[in-house]
Amino acid sequence: MRPLIPALCLLLLAGPALADWRYCLARAPQRIVYVSAPFSTLDSMDRINAAFAQRLDRDQRIHDPVQCPRAEAATVLRAMRQAALRFNREEGETVVELDWAPERAADEIRP
Repeated sequence: MRPLIPALCLLLLAGPALADWRYCLARAPQRIVYVSAPFSTLDSMDRINAAFAQRLDRDQRIHDPVQCPRAEAATVLRAMRQAALRFNREEGETVVELDWAPERAADEIRP
């Protein structure tokens, strides 16, 4: 029982895993940029990128590789996203905002 006490203490000190704040985007050849809504997640970057790409594929939207920038705080992520939206619009890109998050995507797949 004694060896378990230090391990338990370490678990308690570590606390719950902190979620990342993210949004995803992908460019399209037609000067279009698809951008998701901000979301909080514990999923891996690879898994999130794949899920957003699947959504675009399902909607038959041709796209380049997906990117999902992250931040530790929602306010920071929202500012990053707004800057990306503004930059792309100033560059003449059409920005398509999608109401998408990994959790909702998982719900869409369930029967």
